[in-house]
Amino acid sequence: MTMWKMYDEMIQGIPENLSAKRVVAGNFWTVVESELGAGVAGTVKEITRPPIARFKLEGAPLKQVAELAKSWNMIEASIGVAAINAYYNTPEIAAQNGVLFSEGDQRLNDPYIAYQRYARNKKVACIGSNSSVVDALLKEVAEVITIGEDKGAFPYAAAEYLLPEQELIYLPCYVETTKELPKYLKLCSNGLTVICGPSITMSPTLFEYGAFDLSGLVVLDTEMAMESACGTGIKMMFTAGRKASLRKDIVTV
Repeated sequence: MTMWKMYDEMIQGIPENLSAKRVVAGNFWTVVESELGAGVAGTVKEITRPPIARFKLEGAPLKQVAELAKSWNMIEASIGVAAINAYYNTPEIAAQNGVLFSEGDQRLNDPYIAYQRYARNKKVACIGSNSSVVDALLKEVAEVITIGEDKGAFPYAAAEYLLPEQELIYLPCYVETTKELPKYLKLCSNGLTVICGPSITMSPTLFEYGAFDLSGLVVLDTEMAMESACGTGIKMMFTAGRKASLRKDIVTV
């Protein structure tokens, strides 16, 4: 199994007749609009390799733009993931795949609140910038470790040693863009893995590779999402959509 197989399967699932109508790669958010709606990714601003696209993005087939998720230029990769999400994370396709939408109180699909009872007396790990949230919510009931750049956290290099021992793991959505997601899912195979944030593609394909809960964002207001990507307001992105969750199975306590 190649590392690209997970990405290739999601890209191949995108219909040929969809196009990338608009593309905005902003300082914080990247948004791609298709005929079905808008897909979002957090912009990974690390440039690294030169861009690989040799075509105009706007108006190109959505599937072709989605291929940029495999680029090692991280701005392009952000565009590619947003293009994938412009299919899977739109209201119509998300509903077809069984995605649960928050109605009213968005805390119902909050990935940290949802697992407070499940986490009791378990080993819990969180990677990335949401570590402080997980620590605050779960430290009274679980053994929590954090991996990242926060004070007191384990360094990222410790992941391969620590993650196989954990029973509940929170991964940040941007690892789909950085191509670290297949690696982390393998390391987390002994636990229940929740991937959190607007960039995560809510496709059942990810369940085949070890994900349990895909906690993302479905955009309902494309214009507001585009405005947020252009820099009008970072938090507007969450107003433009609803928290949503696609779970492999029912959570048992």
